[in-house]
Amino acid sequence: MPAKSLDTIKKVTRELSDEMLLQQLHGSDSTTYRPVPHIDGQPRTTWRIRLELGYDSSRCIALDINDEVVLGRSGDGPDFIALFDDASADHLGVSRRHALLRPTDNKLYILDLNSTNGTRLNGHSIGVNIPYSLSDSDLVTLGKLDLVVKIVEKPRSDPHLLEENDDQAEVLMRVAYAITSQLDRPGVLKQALELTLGLTEASEASIWLVDEQTGELFLECGMGIDDDQIKRLPMTDTLPGRVITTGKPLRANRELDGQRIKVKTGYLVEAVIYVPLTLGGVTFGVLSAVHHESGRLFSQQEEKRMSAIAEFTAVAVQNARLYQTTERALARRTKVITAFNYALSYDLKTRLNTIIGYAGLMAGDPTLDEATVDSAQQIVVAGNQMARLVERLLEITALNEDISARLQPFDLVDVVTRAVHDSEKKAIAKSTNLDLQLVGEPYILQGDAGRLHHSILNLIDNAIKYSPPGAEVHVALVYWENEVMISVRDTGPGIPTEDLPYLFERYFRSQPSGDGEVSIGLGLEFVRATAEAHRGSVLARNADGGGAEFIIKLPSTLRVV
Repeated sequence: MPAKSLDTIKKVTRELSDEMLLQQLHGSDSTTYRPVPHIDGQPRTTWRIRLELGYDSSRCIALDINDEVVLGRSGDGPDFIALFDDASADHLGVSRRHALLRPTDNKLYILDLNSTNGTRLNGHSIGVNIPYSLSDSDLVTLGKLDLVVKIVEKPRSDPHLLEENDDQAEVLMRVAYAITSQLDRPGVLKQALELTLGLTEASEASIWLVDEQTGELFLECGMGIDDDQIKRLPMTDTLPGRVITTGKPLRANRELDGQRIKVKTGYLVEAVIYVPLTLGGVTFGVLSAVHHESGRLFSQQEEKRMSAIAEFTAVAVQNARLYQTTERALARRTKVITAFNYALSYDLKTRLNTIIGYAGLMAGDPTLDEATVDSAQQIVVAGNQMARLVERLLEITALNEDISARLQPFDLVDVVTRAVHDSEKKAIAKSTNLDLQLVGEPYILQGDAGRLHHSILNLIDNAIKYSPPGAEVHVALVYWENEVMISVRDTGPGIPTEDLPYLFERYFRSQPSGDGEVSIGLGLEFVRATAEAHRGSVLARNADGGGAEFIIKLPSTLRVV
């Protein structure tokens, strides 16, 4: 974040009312958590969280969230968390009703409420009214306001989540949802342990995995374990080792007059159960539960349900690994694309411009012979074609780019007018009549003016390119109450019917333009990606009077109020 923006946010934060600071902003050492939206003390699914300011973690909003709440700059009601007052909103870009927090038994979700400046999660823009799960230390950006989410306490699993008389199919559905909804490995394992404790009312639960180097079992995670010294167990002559070898569950309950069960020398329990963690026929660990209370034992029904937990856990652990691998691969891909973009934007374009510049000087030198001048002119033409190809390659890197950081208020009339003006030279060269029509009352929009200008320029360029000399290209900008429409229509031969479904696919090329223009089939894909990034759409059709028409529609929700 630029230093100027950071200073502004700090200044605005310091100007918050004393009452709001007293109620909501607390130091981490003496935090008071405010229940929202319900304050009647009734038992509910509750997430205890802190929303810390990105630049100063000592300032936070501490909440016990027991139902849906709205985050915004101003509002009323018990379900509303006012972050800043109206005077601060202009600097921070926080909407009145910006985002919603939705707690469930297993996840805390955030949804953007069609805010003006959007919501980002860890730097990535989130869709409108689409739930995204939050994890501890996630960075949530509301407009320009950075908040770090600190999850202090998650809802405890209901001890009676799985009653003895519950239908087995219903039990499996609950277990499957609780475990497979996790995307990180620690979350998967913790959820498995919480379900195990809730199912069996055991004293402790743990997950042991095989150490491929030593062949021993090591404690991956546990809850309620009394002896902190038990971190590793041998594979031989132990109950969990037998489960690893056989791949079958094992229950050991103390007889009425018998000795307690030995887990390890010096560590005796009343009852213990081990179920295998198996994937692809390979057992790589065990899920364990222990009773310390005299007279307690594990039933066959509990064994079946723990086996179900173990099966879902094994799959979820693998999915979490694949997810993390994918995340790392995407991060590497982003770095490669960034480096590629830099090389194209600076290194290659600089050298091309140098070549074009010197060749242009040679082409205009009257002291050179005709053959040399002709060669220099050919170099200029080829250089310009290469420059356009570089621009198209740069479009590849921009197709999936997050534009939320570049959203600014802009005048679409100015954007479309500039695109028409920038196309006039090509239109004149081809004797094409290019005109612009404005309909409706214009209003300011929030978006990426640069990408929209480039997209409209692409459509006008295609209309000129694929139309015969002397044709007409009509550009229209129409403001309606619910949307804005940009139309580019030509009087050329139109689009082959068989090509219409594929026009906006990447690398698709329609009929050649006949002017030797370099194309790699990305122009219309760029237009589509830009429209969708603004929550809009684009379509192509053959006009009734002949020619092709491309229409971009943008929602009026982009309007700056």
